[in-house]
Amino acid sequence: MVNQEFGKVYLYPSRSQNEFLDLNRCAIRKIGYSVEQVDKAFVYDLLRMKKDAIVVLNWVEDRVYGRTYRTVFQYFFKMVALIIFSRVFARKVVWVRHNFKPHNGTKTNFRYKFLCGLFNAVGIKPTPLESYYSEPSLVHPLYKEDTQLKSDIAVSKVSEESRPNTVVFFGAVKRYKNLHKVLDTWPSDIPLKIAGKCSDQKYEAFINEKIEKRNLTVDWDNRFLSDKELNDTLANSKFVLLPHADSTMISSGSFYHAIGEGCNILTNESRFGCFKSDVHSFVSIYDPDQISSSYLNQICFKRDEIMHEALNHYGEYKIIEAWGKVLTMHANR
Repeated sequence: MVNQEFGKVYLYPSRSQNEFLDLNRCAIRKIGYSVEQVDKAFVYDLLRMKKDAIVVLNWVEDRVYGRTYRTVFQYFFKMVALIIFSRVFARKVVWVRHNFKPHNGTKTNFRYKFLCGLFNAVGIKPTPLESYYSEPSLVHPLYKEDTQLKSDIAVSKVSEESRPNTVVFFGAVKRYKNLHKVLDTWPSDIPLKIAGKCSDQKYEAFINEKIEKRNLTVDWDNRFLSDKELNDTLANSKFVLLPHADSTMISSGSFYHAIGEGCNILTNESRFGCFKSDVHSFVSIYDPDQISSSYLNQICFKRDEIMHEALNHYGEYKIIEAWGKVLTMHANR
């Protein structure tokens, strides 16, 4: 049962394409808060001037890109209003900052910079998903419940099956993820599986040209995979490649999805990559002069070892503990 004495948390947005919001919603409820949507009832509730609600804002500065010309500006002014309204009428506003830059931004990213500046101007500091950015920070959830992870660890300990896919790159294939740069130095004798859709035809052609020119052993499943298909792909992979460009994302959902399935990580020398490689032995910085089949075999950890470490660092208790600290801190001043 939810202990209502903790009050209400209004979570924005109400839905996302992955389970991130649902997992955090569940964690906040376990602390004892009632988690509500940002809708008309939210407006009426805050206008009562009780100053008893907390507003949690995700991707506000990111949501003003990747839309039609007309709706972009509608969303921009809507986000401006949401920030100011929340700051004036809520007891506390938590700005969860996910990225350094918007994934679908422009050359100037003016709207993004303006909204980040607005947050700072009204005294709302960013709460990141990684402690290297600033503290206090939240903890990015794994895309798997603790009970399921423990079960998978037990099964993996009994039978460490062969994983046919040595290295996989998964998710939407976009330029900021830097796959094209890795392909410039990727060894032709190491199979690479790409599991994800590229919606940019020019970038797709650019990637294919590199693969053909260097005669690389690449299997590209160029489509959106179902959750089951993706999880099966990760369960059958030794390494996940995360070559995202630096100063783009603060945290990576792909990282947490991968380690929840027991995958080793190959990443670049971004702030995120270097931070995680210092924390976990199963995270290695991609070095084109060092990469080889024998090197990958040498640094490869077993699935159960990776999942066990993931559980200890990012299990449900850690998510709840981090939210507890953030939500009980003093209100914005």
